[in-house]
Amino acid sequence: MRSSLRRFVYLVVDGQRPCTLDLHRIDMSRFFSQRSPLTVAAATVDSQLPRPSMTFCAPSSEHSSGIMHFMLLGREKVLATDQTGRASIYDAGLHALRTAPTLSRPKHRPVHVAVEDRLYVLDSTQNDAIVSESEPSFEAITYECVRGPDGFQYNDWRCHSLPTPPFRSTDISGYAVVGNTDIWVSMEDEGTYSFDTSGGAWIKKGDWTLPFQGLAHYVPEYKLWFGLSNKNSNLFSAFDLTGTQMPPVLNVLEDIGPPKKWLPVRSFLVHLGSTRFCIARLFGVDDDDCKKMLAVFTGMEVEPCGKTRKGLRMVQHKSVCYNLGDNVLNHCVL
Repeated sequence: MRSSLRRFVYLVVDGQRPCTLDLHRIDMSRFFSQRSPLTVAAATVDSQLPRPSMTFCAPSSEHSSGIMHFMLLGREKVLATDQTGRASIYDAGLHALRTAPTLSRPKHRPVHVAVEDRLYVLDSTQNDAIVSESEPSFEAITYECVRGPDGFQYNDWRCHSLPTPPFRSTDISGYAVVGNTDIWVSMEDEGTYSFDTSGGAWIKKGDWTLPFQGLAHYVPEYKLWFGLSNKNSNLFSAFDLTGTQMPPVLNVLEDIGPPKKWLPVRSFLVHLGSTRFCIARLFGVDDDDCKKMLAVFTGMEVEPCGKTRKGLRMVQHKSVCYNLGDNVLNHCVL
């Protein structure tokens, strides 16, 4: 079972040179130990950020900086897109770069989720000024056999436009894959919608919203979804999405709080496979003598507890703190 775990998590932050973004590979195998987790997690360890595996440059001008977005294809391929919709794929395992198809329309604030062998990309900037049927905001990226201009067939990536969502929200709060085929998407002002990837249709689930932030991950061992609560300081929580009403928060799994001077900026949850996760939390620190941003990566594991083994507890493994410097505006964790 452990052989199927993801080894690397990817951190993308502003690079040392102007208008660049550096991709760093964080080796999560170092975060889990055979020793007691209580002794491993006694303190957060400071560490140097690994050297960038790749540096990306976005189109920019003297008046504006370029914008790039990053999405994960499988476990080792990172799809990078810029503000024009052009794309490339970096294979971290091979340390190789390849071309990718241009998106049907540039994505200004994309959310993405994998369903089987497809990556679904939805632009959360939904408004009538930029959304049209000729420039869809929702598409799937697949690896398939295509015929080239020379008549030969190749295996390559392709983009497929999908039905435009029936909502116009600009703030997608939470989303998840349910039943292996449905993508649930929530907006605070419009409720929750579901897209059937097999039938290609949108339906409204209800006026309620999913109680988590970002993507929640399904763990078959517990038949539950795990995500970061949209309340309670984004605590690691468990949810049951099998019903037709607003899902309750079943478990709130406490983690260790940061020092008082650390101001939360953003949190990310990455499923490593099985019952293991990585929680990455970014903090701004404004001391009298310096300003900086810190990224704390923590290995987490969910275990059964209680006499009946039906309860859940979060086991915290190693935490590592990386100093990102004082000029970080762009960041994401994959």
